[in-house]
Amino acid sequence: MVTCALMTTVRAQVTMRDVWQSMPDHLLPYLHQNLRTELLELHDMKVKPEVKNLLSGTSVMDTLTTDYTFLHLSEYSTLSLKLLTRSDSTQLICFVKTVMAPEAESEVRFFDVNWQSLDIPSGLPLQESAEALLSRMTVKPADMEEGRFEELRKMIDPVMCHVMLSPAASTLVMQLSIPALTRQERDDIQPIIKQISFKWDGQTFKEY
Repeated sequence: MVTCALMTTVRAQVTMRDVWQSMPDHLLPYLHQNLRTELLELHDMKVKPEVKNLLSGTSVMDTLTTDYTFLHLSEYSTLSLKLLTRSDSTQLICFVKTVMAPEAESEVRFFDVNWQSLDIPSGLPLQESAEALLSRMTVKPADMEEGRFEELRKMIDPVMCHVMLSPAASTLVMQLSIPALTRQERDDIQPIIKQISFKWDGQTFKEY
């Protein structure tokens, strides 16, 4: 008598804690593994997860979930990480570092769960020309004259964008950073700024 056993292979899913602890030091030179572990321990103790980093500044882990984390790396930079699922059920890491220099500008990268860099398209128009970005990220209100709209668009210089990952879904929002202007000028520009939402489809981010 021959007995057949049904074998089911289950792919283990990693968590944000796993990838945070295994992150190579060169990606965050001022937060080596010991400091990253300390942040997790403070989070578990329900104490503010805050450490003195290797640049003599303060780094704070603001949010940590199973698949997401957000940190204020310093006074002028933030980091968000999101675990995404691909069409073949494998996972990858979306890495968004934002630097305020002086306005917010984001860098988006992808890694596998072993922190090997992945050369895949983000689907985001971050590499487009300044004019193309302005066209995508601004909209003329119906009651605004074309001349005034163009005048306000010219005030957005340099053209920079920042990206905000959602902690709750596989989505993100991309928005223009408003340059250093007077409060009145910033208020005037705000009505023409358009944020764009993107959703992960298993291969890339798609606008929706």
